Amino acid sequence: MKNKQPGYILLITFSMLALCTALVSMFLVKGMTHKKLATVLLEQEKMNQFALSTPALAQGFLAFTAEDIKPVEKAPAEKSADKSAGGDDGAGFAKKLLEKVLPVVNKTQSFSMKEIEKDFPVVINLTFFCESGKININGLYDLVNKTFYNEGVAGKDKKVFATWLFETIAKKTEQPSLLQPFLEHVKSRKMPFNDVTELLAIKEFAACFSQAVFYEPRQMDESGDKKTQKLFLTDIFTVASENDTIQPWLLSPSLCVLLDISQKSDKQEGAEKKVDISTFKPQADWQKDWDVAMKPLYDVSFDKIPEQVRPILATQFGVTTFSILATVARNMVDGENNESVRIFAILKEKKLPDNSIMYDVIKIYQV
Repeated sequence: MKNKQPGYILLITFSMLALCTALVSMFLVKGMTHKKLATVLLEQEKMNQFALSTPALAQGFLAFTAEDIKPVEKAPAEKSADKSAGGDDGAGFAKKLLEKVLPVVNKTQSFSMKEIEKDFPVVINLTFFCESGKININGLYDLVNKTFYNEGVAGKDKKVFATWLFETIAKKTEQPSLLQPFLEHVKSRKMPFNDVTELLAIKEFAACFSQAVFYEPRQMDESGDKKTQKLFLTDIFTVASENDTIQPWLLSPSLCVLLDISQKSDKQEGAEKKVDISTFKPQADWQKDWDVAMKPLYDVSFDKIPEQVRPILATQFGVTTFSILATVARNMVDGENNESVRIFAILKEKKLPDNSIMYDVIKIYQV
């Protein structure tokens, strides 16, 4: 009589094989997922590091060597002669700087890097701004005396300007006026704003600007026209301006929206524009000089500028602080840039011992 072997041995064998197969499949799937995730994270970190290096492009563009500056400098005797004769003392370098930055300010430029590094095809979108073309938030309210600067002084009253400003923002954003919330906040402050984003601590400012902190270039709608202009918090206000006035030559896009004006670069976007600054004066009287110098740039005469704004327009040209918005976008094979990193950086002028000028990065935001 033959001994019958139990069948459970075969069942256990196949069960163990199935379990091993499942475990191997699970580890394989997890390994592939981890590899993809690690690759994506590495690429993202690479883009982050690449974005952090983009301010170097702005530094290189803005810099002036001693040889660049020497031809526009004047000896002390020449400066005195110009001053006594009512000439354009100090116009040389200021005009040279304006000639360089005016054609590119507020205008987005694109640079493709795939020709340089084929394994890392990215597109850099770079937009220059001038911090002097924005409103110095610390120049509105005197924290010591708990009153607006020059309050009650005709032609200099910052309360008059602030009232116009916040009412205009309310009109453009269809939100309640921010004047009273701003006033209540600054009355309790003991020190100036260190950063414009501190305004978001005011709930009314957060409601108005939480989705519009940093500038975004306007997009085209289906008809090919640009969508409604928006206001952006860091494009209206600054804490990095040299003084409490606004530089008319280099107004920010959001200031242009508030003033209902547009730069000609908006109308001629996509084409290189030669800016005529032959009418430039380092010291201007806008009542007389606006229509000659600014009207060709903004297509707006001086009588169209709100009276509340006129006293805050800088009459002397002097800018030392710029900012850039840089977007590094992955140039995918299908043509879609679905991976991007954005930074906003502020650069301040620094004069070196050899008389050359460079720009230090004093602050960087990850947008």
